[in-house]
Amino acid sequence: MRNILLLQRLSPFNHANGREALDMSLALAAVEHNVSILFCDDAVYQLLPTADHIDFGLKPYPRSFKLFSLYDIEQVYVCHESVTARGLKPEQFSINVTLLTRADIAALLSAQHQVITI
Repeated sequence: MRNILLLQRLSPFNHANGREALDMSLALAAVEHNVSILFCDDAVYQLLPTADHIDFGLKPYPRSFKLFSLYDIEQVYVCHESVTARGLKPEQFSINVTLLTRADIAALLSAQHQVITI
């Protein structure tokens, strides 16, 4: 079993990368990999409930984040600095996450067999 981290950085509003990352994370977990997900920069907006965004141009894929537990994806992390810089709070997010500092992120990255940036 390999430790694989999916590092997401892009906004969900003008890219399909978030949906692709979701599909990839579920597929990797289905074949017995230990999958972790880290949301940084504008990717933190993916964690907000989409029902509040009438102009959300993509299918509301973030609702599928609730499937993570079914696939044993329990390590969902968010960059603390990214959340703070955007004036967000973890209680606004649609799923439970663990906030990480830059030092925590460095330690997380070093513990991975593979990091996939999306």
